[in-house]
Amino acid sequence: MATLTADTVSNILQIVSDWRGEPSTNTDAPRIRAVSRAERDVAGRRFFEFHLLKDQTITSGGTDTETIGTTTFPMRMKGLQEVFVGDTTDENNRYEILDFDEFKRRVNLNSNAKVVYPYYDQTNDLWKLKINPTPASGVTITYSYYYMPPKRTLTTENVISPDTNLIAHLALAEIYHNEDELQKEQLERAEAENLFEELMGIQNAPAEGQTYRMGAVENIRGSKGIGNY
Repeated sequence: MATLTADTVSNILQIVSDWRGEPSTNTDAPRIRAVSRAERDVAGRRFFEFHLLKDQTITSGGTDTETIGTTTFPMRMKGLQEVFVGDTTDENNRYEILDFDEFKRRVNLNSNAKVVYPYYDQTNDLWKLKINPTPASGVTITYSYYYMPPKRTLTTENVISPDTNLIAHLALAEIYHNEDELQKEQLERAEAENLFEELMGIQNAPAEGQTYRMGAVENIRGSKGIGNY
């Protein structure tokens, strides 16, 4: 069923077929894949709020390395937003997110520095978290991250986007590309870009009365600058 930020692959394919003047909805596998790639294309361009999974928890095994994200909702590159080791109501438990080189520098200067860095585990195709100092066994680690949508293969699956037409235009552009209808493809991509710019405008604008926490993207993922407003 359709929601405010999701619609089924089937419903999006119905839009595509309507725009092409087809008498019935084409749900062939290539079209499902076109919708899936369109969703991942939109997700990959920005840290949208609707792709944020907040307050995910794992229990420390007493090691300095933990897996973050899941195979269903994998973390995307630079998607780690925050990490707490212990109670999330205590800011002293917030660990600073660094890159690999800065992590080593800070730990060399202070072995008790509360810092983490994410890295990609090629063997398991998942992201992991390097934590310093090593959490005690049984301590709860809470983290928030932006995920990359999984590949869609079924018409019943939900596609996450607050603008269904954006996904439909991108999917249709790929369909035209496969049919060597390059002029029609460019028209669809142009319309999709217009809708994408509108979506980014909504994402960037604070809601009335809302305060944002700001910071460098290396430390606060999805941030919009430095300072508060």
